[in-house]
Amino acid sequence: MEQLMDRTVAKGQTVDDLLRRSAGIPAAFSAFFLSEPEGAPKKLLPRAMRWLIDVASRPLLDQTESFSMDDRLFNSSTTLINLENNILVPSSESGTRISSSKNREEGVIPTVHAFNVLRAAFNDTNLATDTSGFAAEAMIVSIQSFSSPHWEVRNSASLAYTALVRRVLGFLNVQKRESARRALTGLEFFHRYPSLHSFVFNELKLATELLCHEKSESNLAGAVHPSLCPVLILLSRLKPSPIAGEAGDDLDPFLLMPFIMRCSTQSNLRMRILASRASSGLISNEKLHMVLVTVASEFACFGNQREAALAITNPFISTDRSCCMNYNAIHGMLLLLINLLDTNCRDLADRSTVDLILDDLIKVLTKCSWIGRPRSCPCPVLNDSFLKVLNLMLSIARTFQTSNKEAVISSVLCELSSECLAVEVSDRSLFYDPTISGLRKQAAVSYFSCIFLNSEEDNEGVLLPYGGSRSDKTVKRNLDINFGFTGPGERLIQLMSDESYEVRLATFKWLLQFTKSSEADDIGDDQCGGQVAAINKWARTNIQTAMINLLSLETNYKCSYYILRILSTWNLLQYQKASNMRAVDTAYIGAMTFESAAEFWNRLVSMYEHARHTKTRVALICCLALCVRHFTILFKSIILHETGNQRILECSNDVTKCTFFYDCISYFVRLIRHLGASSEPVNMRKAAAESLVVSGLMEHAKLIACSATNNHIPSEILYPCFEPSECMNMLAYQILDAWFMCIKLLEDEDVVLREQLALDVQKCFHDGLGDSSDQARTAPVPTQVEKVIELSFEFLSSIFGHWDVYFEYLSCWVLNAAGFVVPQGDLVRLVFDKEIDNYHEEKLLICQICCSHLENLQVSRTWALDAPRREQFLSFLKAWRSRFCQQFVSFASVHAGNLGDGVGWIGGIGNHKDAFLPLYANLLGIYVLTKCIFNGETENDTCLIADVVELAKSARPYLKNPLICNMYIVLVKLHEKGVGVGMADSVIDELTQGCHLWDGFNPYFLLR
Repeated sequence: MEQLMDRTVAKGQTVDDLLRRSAGIPAAFSAFFLSEPEGAPKKLLPRAMRWLIDVASRPLLDQTESFSMDDRLFNSSTTLINLENNILVPSSESGTRISSSKNREEGVIPTVHAFNVLRAAFNDTNLATDTSGFAAEAMIVSIQSFSSPHWEVRNSASLAYTALVRRVLGFLNVQKRESARRALTGLEFFHRYPSLHSFVFNELKLATELLCHEKSESNLAGAVHPSLCPVLILLSRLKPSPIAGEAGDDLDPFLLMPFIMRCSTQSNLRMRILASRASSGLISNEKLHMVLVTVASEFACFGNQREAALAITNPFISTDRSCCMNYNAIHGMLLLLINLLDTNCRDLADRSTVDLILDDLIKVLTKCSWIGRPRSCPCPVLNDSFLKVLNLMLSIARTFQTSNKEAVISSVLCELSSECLAVEVSDRSLFYDPTISGLRKQAAVSYFSCIFLNSEEDNEGVLLPYGGSRSDKTVKRNLDINFGFTGPGERLIQLMSDESYEVRLATFKWLLQFTKSSEADDIGDDQCGGQVAAINKWARTNIQTAMINLLSLETNYKCSYYILRILSTWNLLQYQKASNMRAVDTAYIGAMTFESAAEFWNRLVSMYEHARHTKTRVALICCLALCVRHFTILFKSIILHETGNQRILECSNDVTKCTFFYDCISYFVRLIRHLGASSEPVNMRKAAAESLVVSGLMEHAKLIACSATNNHIPSEILYPCFEPSECMNMLAYQILDAWFMCIKLLEDEDVVLREQLALDVQKCFHDGLGDSSDQARTAPVPTQVEKVIELSFEFLSSIFGHWDVYFEYLSCWVLNAAGFVVPQGDLVRLVFDKEIDNYHEEKLLICQICCSHLENLQVSRTWALDAPRREQFLSFLKAWRSRFCQQFVSFASVHAGNLGDGVGWIGGIGNHKDAFLPLYANLLGIYVLTKCIFNGETENDTCLIADVVELAKSARPYLKNPLICNMYIVLVKLHEKGVGVGMADSVIDELTQGCHLWDGFNPYFLLR
């Protein structure tokens, strides 16, 4: 290790030695650290860590000796970061040293090596306990090195700093901005690492002194000390402490608050945001009330300045009254309130403390409501932040159920949000102002929060669990407040048609959450007065029409996406009510006329063909599924009598409608087949599975199957266009396609997709088998997905077993699985082929299930009794048998040529991973079709024996595999028994030489 240390600090190194973060130097140190025996005192690691920290801090010591504190602030070569322009500003002295050479000053490259080794050591979980004692010193050195004039040092120091923060405080939950694991309070953190408190205190003091020169005329205006940002980021990762520090505690994190307050009032926006986030971990729950009231009271000073400005009446003085107020300071105070309310106050356990905080805050903020009024405070950023403060207070009041505070906050918030919504974008500026759009968006969110407070978490899933319940969701409704407009429907339409897409988007998001709530769906006029009942009453008759009209006018893809989600959610709820035998007196897709439904379908198809965003396409698929559900019911009502018998289509209008319905259903089934392919993204496959269930096609299987007839033998191409005389069979075709697509999706590699689809398919079993109990229909017992696949085939065989087409569907599945060949030669295809990686896909299991059902189908046993169609069906069976034989011979010869004699494979080439499935599945298909032929008691057919002999020639190289060999022997014995002509025993002995024959071999060995 000493040699490695000497190599690390060797002289004459260039930037080439920094390749890939010091190449193998960090790995070499890690190898030494991990080589020490566990349980024994560590010797190498403490020595190396101390040496690495000394090497990393050596340039800092040299710099401190060379320059005084004032020089370090103003005249040194320290790089200053201008966060306003997001650029690096090197001083003139450092700029003269920049050159294109790979050489650096002595000590720069070893410093980078040291930081890279420290980063690797702190990232290693196995060394976490041993390196924890050096975390504070390494953190100090890393933060100080942000001031280095060399980019290489700053870069490696930032990487080491990131590793240290992650090791000390855990990973950051980006959504909630908190550490998922190892989160520490500010009090715990500074008592665990006491040296960091004095360091952070001094760095904040130095950095804030630099910020004080911002108003000077020096070239440092707007510059930020390099250590300030990493220090604030470190403090922002701390969580609030439930108790305050002891009096006189030098490690109390609250001692840092004066510097944070100073940072929060600066002109730099990013600095104000970082300071507000850093404040939450420094304030304990005991001091939270005092800090919140103190911060809110600061607005009174600004209010006095505003009143003084309004009192100016001298016409020679500028009319810009805002110049005397520091908007940056007001914004910084508002950001502090937002962060403390959202992080600290929301997590308080004492309800009385929350009541006291809200009571004192609303008293102060009511007097300062001019900040939230655009006419009084012409700054959209301040108006926006003030609304956010009130919105958070309203959310907290409802969480803790403080109804007396809720009414007051709602009244103020509603009044201010209404004024902000009245702000016109075009009146403010000729150019686009994003702050005004952001203000009006927040105003819309706050306005609707006063009516109906939704969960802030927006579920990105497109579909609700069909048949499920959302009664456990907490829904908050406001008291009856006068909102100052004529009707909620008019206000909703106005905001949904607003020129700003941000306002429209916020409105659609709120309406989606309102629609998804089952409580909102069940609210009546006698249950809740005010706006909630009024909006619900409006939605029952107008939401469907309004959304369809807005969909044709909407140009923003995000708004279109939420409109589609509102339509799908609303219609799913109405279909759910209808399935539960509840009266549906609302406007939804199921109540649309043929003309309006057809127009809506054509619009959805056009949108889908032109949509480019995945989420929009997913939402469109759901809406298409709902239309198909409606079309299937209408189609069935036209072609079936009430008694269940097929109706003859004589009216041209009925033929036109049925043609349209069939085209829509077939389009949807083709779309689902395409989106359900394994090559599609998982979100599209999920949408295909969910839409397949929502469409309701599989639920009609039993009724349609009873009317399916065997008018002719199935062929390859069936019904190129709609035929009225075969409308029932054509609909049955589409339902079978949907079921087999569902079975394929049950083998998907995504676990959530498979499990949810399995639950939905079980509901179809109960409905199809006539189980009318509510428990069976809505809450089936979860079953293993493999078992659901078997039950699916059993269900289909029980209702379609008499139909020739179902026989062909099963045969096609076995033939396609037996013909699956892994592509050769394309390594990229082999690496990324999803079908190869999907271990849930059991092709052989499905083949055995299909063949077992083929053998036991009703049509397989009774076709010989039907004399008129006996010869046709016999030719049909022989043709399918011939296809399996040809596929077996073709694959066997080609595969044998590619692998040679199979010397490299134990047991011969029959044990090759790509050879077993096609060979066994083809033999199994020949076996079951031959058995079906012999069930008809046909005359001796020597051609069948000839095919078996031909198979023997191709199968010879693969018969060393015991399963293939036994399957072939069972096939030979079946032909000997059926035809009555035996093959020579010597031929069988020759073929099966070296193979162990099993007594009672079961071809369906995977089935229990």
